[in-house]
Amino acid sequence: MTREERRAADNGIWLCDVHGRAVDAKDSKFTVEELHDWKRQTNEDSWRSVIHNVPYGPEMHAPTPDELLGRLQAAASDDLVVFRRTPKWPSTEVALTLTLKVKHIDEALSTRALANAVTTLDDLVLVAAPGMGKTTTLFQIAERVLEIGNCTPLIVPLGDWAAEGDALLASVLKRPAFSGISDQDFRAVAAKPGVVLLLDGWNEMDAAARERARVQITALKTELPELGLVISTRKQALDIPFAGTRVDLLPLNDEQQMEIARGMRGEAGVRLVDQAWRTAGVRELVAIPLYLTALLSLPEGVPFPTTKEEVLRRFVAVHEEDARRAAALHATTLGFQKDYLDGLAAIATTAANTAIADTNARRSVAETARFLMDDGQITVATQPDTVLDTLVSNHVLTRSSDAQGYSFQHQQFQEWYASHHVERQMLQAVSDPATREKLKVEVLNQRPWEEAVLFAVERSARSDNLHKAACSAAIRAAFEVDPVLAGEMIFRATDEVWAPIGTEMRSLAEKWHAPGKLDRAVRFMIASGRPEFADLLWPLVSHTNTQVHLPALRAAKQFRPSVLGHDAPARIAALPPEIRKNVLHEIASNSGIDGLDLATSIAKSDSEPSVKATVVDALSFRRADRHVADLLADAGDATYDILAQKGHLDDIAVDAVRQELQRARERLRAVETHTWSDCVRLFTRPAEMTAGLRLLGSLPRWKSTVSAMAKHIYCTKCEDAIRRHSLTACCVACTNAAVSSTVQTIFLRPPGFPLRTTHCSGSPSKKQAATTIAPRPLLQCWDQTLLVG
Repeated sequence: MTREERRAADNGIWLCDVHGRAVDAKDSKFTVEELHDWKRQTNEDSWRSVIHNVPYGPEMHAPTPDELLGRLQAAASDDLVVFRRTPKWPSTEVALTLTLKVKHIDEALSTRALANAVTTLDDLVLVAAPGMGKTTTLFQIAERVLEIGNCTPLIVPLGDWAAEGDALLASVLKRPAFSGISDQDFRAVAAKPGVVLLLDGWNEMDAAARERARVQITALKTELPELGLVISTRKQALDIPFAGTRVDLLPLNDEQQMEIARGMRGEAGVRLVDQAWRTAGVRELVAIPLYLTALLSLPEGVPFPTTKEEVLRRFVAVHEEDARRAAALHATTLGFQKDYLDGLAAIATTAANTAIADTNARRSVAETARFLMDDGQITVATQPDTVLDTLVSNHVLTRSSDAQGYSFQHQQFQEWYASHHVERQMLQAVSDPATREKLKVEVLNQRPWEEAVLFAVERSARSDNLHKAACSAAIRAAFEVDPVLAGEMIFRATDEVWAPIGTEMRSLAEKWHAPGKLDRAVRFMIASGRPEFADLLWPLVSHTNTQVHLPALRAAKQFRPSVLGHDAPARIAALPPEIRKNVLHEIASNSGIDGLDLATSIAKSDSEPSVKATVVDALSFRRADRHVADLLADAGDATYDILAQKGHLDDIAVDAVRQELQRARERLRAVETHTWSDCVRLFTRPAEMTAGLRLLGSLPRWKSTVSAMAKHIYCTKCEDAIRRHSLTACCVACTNAAVSSTVQTIFLRPPGFPLRTTHCSGSPSKKQAATTIAPRPLLQCWDQTLLVG
């Protein structure tokens, strides 16, 4: 050991005079290993005393698993308090209890139920369209997880994380709330169920960041199999690195919209939402949390918006017109804040990310300033950091977590600002072939630009003739790259934009589409929503085969009823009942507000109670209470009787509907009690077995059993007879088998219990078997069944 090594701090240990002499004595019994253990333990205890504010002393001990869990929970709770102060937190105090649809459970669930699921059952993949509240839902799940009591939620905004260099876990533990909690402490707690990692915004990362996240998430799941995972994404980015239960967010229902409106604006908010419900183009927007809150944030007297783009445009305008913000923005940006934000949004969208690194943000601001100087708009450029600080303090730009970077308050704001870049390229592309090719390659063919493109189309289509012509040309260009995107652009545009290209688009669709086939042309036509395609789509939608008309109605992300033409109500009403039910159910399930209106209107005047009930099923799942109440206003007892048998609609907040359902359930109970008694009496007299079976088949809970008997018990010859509830036409073997199986099913098995499939298909061998075991008189068969059972 050198002199320097002997004098180094690592080779020293602080001891009192008495123990120092004992250690240094020639006959010392203290080993080097023992001294190193003393030093290590002392250092750890001192650190633990400072971090956890506990008295230093010999009785100090390493924290127990329960103590570690408590510390991690407290840190997660403090961390959530910090998130509440960020712009990402919902602006309304009203809890956005969104309606959720789980893929294999066809029912609505609350965030509390999802919190229980992720801590006890399965990982979750939260999927929704832009602005639907994915981040809000994750925050709500985090709060519910904390309420459970022994669980810990950790939130990771993936867009911010992508701009950092840290590992996923390190990015969480470095936050101030988790000070003093080590990686080892976390792993000790996460080794048991109860820790949930909530990853927000998988779609907000570029390909490289997703690959980095994929590796780290896979490693974490391998090392900590009990760690719960929840990840949010858009439908366009479903390459999630783990298998989890998919959860789709559905739009806000009427009651939720009103609750939020009252919470934000009181009765003025209620009137605003009511006006939105009556305004075509806005009715769908208020079902999206982002646009509802933006609409409710507009002051009195502002013109009522009619598109998604206009809602955001007016929201931004009102935001900038605030006197305090306006003065600060003008002092730094001289009123060119939109230009700076446009540039930042274009950089982020090009990188397929929502976070902008600090260096890239400064470069973007500098480039925008040079452009403004070259254009003669400004003479002196403000320092980029000053501009960025002003935009963060007074606009929709935010700092990305603890990293040196920036992002927009919501991805839809980023896409709206990026749409101005798209609009400029669309205008230049009209007269410049090179710009047209650049638009196709760099924008129209890149999925991250889709929302920005649609915003640009909505704005240009409602501007002057030059912008409308540019919009028409952009749709032509998009059709060459991505026809489905072109269809979405057509739907967002106006009749003035469609007029010069309509004949051409119709001709292209006819050449592309193979009649009777569910090809990609069908998806394009449905996405466009144009009634000019009605005659091409109607043969598929009205096809008698469910394997044709159902896939046709589900071909696009959303079914647009307008594509069926102006006479759609009459044509749908003329369809056979079974096809009509399917078509209306799909339109009510997979369309926007226009689909709810159409399905409700047609079903309301339909003479078939089963059709009304089927549409109510779809409307109730989407929580369209107003439409349910409208449809059932004069539906009659027959429709309510069908709904009562289904046993749902308990959450419909319409008193009249609830009262009629209660009466229908009382009628059902009375009929079941009477009919069941008759069945039991008739089954004791085999001569009247046919009447008993007919009554049994009329009971809702036994219909499936009678149908199963027809399929699994009888020979082919007798199967049709039993489906008509007639035993008189059955052969002796099947008649005896019917009595035996029916008695077993009624008295010895619960409804829906599987039946033995001894006699079926009518094959010679099975007919013979039936004859050998069932030639006995009916009463003997009855007695044996009771004895054997």
